[in-house]
Amino acid sequence: MVILLVVRGLTTGGVQARLVEVYGVEVSRQIISAIADKVLEGMAGWQSRSLDVVCPVFFIDAFHVKICDGAVADWPICVALAVITMGRREIVGLWVGDGGEGAKHWMYILTALHILTARTAA
Repeated sequence: MVILLVVRGLTTGGVQARLVEVYGVEVSRQIISAIADKVLEGMAGWQSRSLDVVCPVFFIDAFHVKICDGAVADWPICVALAVITMGRREIVGLWVGDGGEGAKHWMYILTALHILTARTAA
């Protein structure tokens, strides 16, 4: 929940207030900031990792999860899975949709995949 709220643009104070409102839990701004920094650091490393140059098969799909952000709503989590050399499967990317799976969102994902695979091949 902390990361979702940070990604959605809430300040540490806003996240702190939301955690009290939703869960009745008080967490310091420093802890919220430390959580966000660690997760974003790990995510940046994962996103910039090297892939096999040859990814003969890509699967893309979405599954829906219920996320509470004031009200409960179904959000798509878009997944790109590659079958890389030697038949091993690897999750290439995860993207949280902003309420839909429209053509523009899929184009964004496919463009991100193209950039990722082009960068790896270089």
